[in-house]
Amino acid sequence: MSHQCLSVFITRLMYREPCCWWPIGHLRGWKGPSGFGAQSSWRDVLLGLPMELMRKKCILLTGATSGIGLETLRAFAHTGALIIVGTRNEHDANIMANQLMRETGAVIQVFPLDLGNLESVERFAEGIFKLDKEIDILVNNAGLMPCPFAGRDEAWHVNFIGHYALTKKLLPHMAPGARIINVSSEVYRFSYPCGVRFNAIDDANGYDAVKSYGQSKLALMLWTSHQSQAFRSDKRELQIFAVHPGSVKTQGAEDARSSSGWRGALLHCIGAPFVKSLEAGASTTVYCALHPTARSYNHFGLVYYANCNPRQLNRQANDPVLARRVCEFADSFIASARNRSN
Repeated sequence: MSHQCLSVFITRLMYREPCCWWPIGHLRGWKGPSGFGAQSSWRDVLLGLPMELMRKKCILLTGATSGIGLETLRAFAHTGALIIVGTRNEHDANIMANQLMRETGAVIQVFPLDLGNLESVERFAEGIFKLDKEIDILVNNAGLMPCPFAGRDEAWHVNFIGHYALTKKLLPHMAPGARIINVSSEVYRFSYPCGVRFNAIDDANGYDAVKSYGQSKLALMLWTSHQSQAFRSDKRELQIFAVHPGSVKTQGAEDARSSSGWRGALLHCIGAPFVKSLEAGASTTVYCALHPTARSYNHFGLVYYANCNPRQLNRQANDPVLARRVCEFADSFIASARNRSN
C-alpha cells in the first residue's frame, strides 16, 4: 500500500471533523487532512495537477450561467478539458462559453437542458451520445433554491429526479475511472421529519419550501451513498461524490433568503461571517472532480465532502434502506413518466 493510500486509510478509520472546526476553523482557514480548507480556492486545488492529463478529459456540467456553476465552469476551462454544458439558458451560456474560450483556449459546447422536463433530459442525452465521447467527469450542479409550491415540488423534480434520470442515461457512456459529483447542501439535514414524503411529493398540503429543498438534497445524498455501493462491482471503477459548496453570496442564495421568511433572515444573520468567495465555493466540486486524494478517500467509502475534505453524513442520510427506497421510487417515477409520454 502506498504512503498516500495508507494515509487515506488511516483517515477513513479515524477522521472526525473536530467540534470546533466550525466556526473557528472556518474563520481561521484551518486545513483538513486533504491539505485544503474552507478558504481554499479552486486555483489552490488545481495547483500541481498535471494539466497535460486534464486536457484529455471530457467534463459535463449542468447549470453554468451564474453563481457557483459559472465559477465551476471557469475552473474547468482553466484545465483545457473539453467541457459540455447543459442549461436552460442557452443564450447566456453561449456568451459565457465564448468569453471563457477566448480567455483560456478551452473548448466548451452548450446544449439545451431543462432538468424539470424528462423529455428534455432524454433529448440532451441523445445529443451527447452523438458526440461519440466518453465522459470523464459529470457534475450535477444545476438546481433550484427553496421556492413556493407551483403545482408540484419543483426542487424535487429539478434537483433530484432530473439529475438522477440524466446520470442513469449517461452511465453506459462514462469512461473508466469516471467521477460523478452531485452538488448537494448541508440543508439536507432540514428535510421533513420522515426524510422523504414518498406519498405526497407533489402534494400542496404540508408543503414547506425549505423542507422540500432539504428533501431534494437528502435524496441526492441517499442516492450518492447507494450508487457508491453499486459501483463497487463495476469494473470501470466509477466513483460518485456529494459536495456541500458552503455559503456563497449568489443571486440564487439572495432570492432564497428573501423567499424563506424568518428562517432565511435568521440563517443569513448567522451565516454572514462565514460566506465564501465564489472561487472557494467552487473548490470542493473541483477537488472531488479532479484531485487524486479525493479518489483515494472515495475508495475507502467517504462520499460526502465540504471544504475539500470528507464530512460525516447524519444517520438518516446513511440509512441504506431509505437510500434503496429513494432510488426505487425514482426508477418507478421515471418509468411511469416515459410510459405516459409514449
